[in-house]
Amino acid sequence: MSSSFQREWLTDLLESAPSLVFFALLRSGNDLELAGWIGTGLAAMVLFGFLACRIRYNPILLGINVHLFIITPLIVSVYQFGFPEVGATLTRYSQGAVLVTIFLVGIALTLVSRDGFIGVGGLSPSATQSHSAKLLIATLAATAWALTHNESVIVGVALPIIALFGLRRFLIARWLDRNNQITGISAIGTGAMLANGTESDAVE
Repeated sequence: MSSSFQREWLTDLLESAPSLVFFALLRSGNDLELAGWIGTGLAAMVLFGFLACRIRYNPILLGINVHLFIITPLIVSVYQFGFPEVGATLTRYSQGAVLVTIFLVGIALTLVSRDGFIGVGGLSPSATQSHSAKLLIATLAATAWALTHNESVIVGVALPIIALFGLRRFLIARWLDRNNQITGISAIGTGAMLANGTESDAVE
């Protein structure tokens, strides 16, 4: 069990690496475009690497990495095609728009993925849809907050994303409690539960 926890913790760390590196480069005073291209490259490695290795994505981190993958090429292309005003607007809202991407990814997962936006295997279809809808509503509210509080990346972006991670953990834990799954998580995949926010002491 401990080895599964360590493996999934490392998986989440790898999936978080592109955004962590991107913000570290920005905080150290590097050029925004350079930091963006590095983030794009790292996000591509994670997205396609996880796909090739059939590793389960964290749905929120998936949205962040999709955003990193597309935003810099999009902004650079807009400037190159002669639309500097549009490019400046995209640049201004690029960090807050990560919540927009998470929301769109959440809609796609809810519609086409068996595990929905909540991203946990073993839930009933109704529970998957219900919890995915709740997470989508919260993401929509976080998106509105981010786009209207873009003066601070911490307040406008980081705190809402942290809140989404916390809500997802809460929804998963509540479903487990209500369905008496705490002692039977192995039946639906210990690794999957740990990877998707279940606390380690809940499975002991």
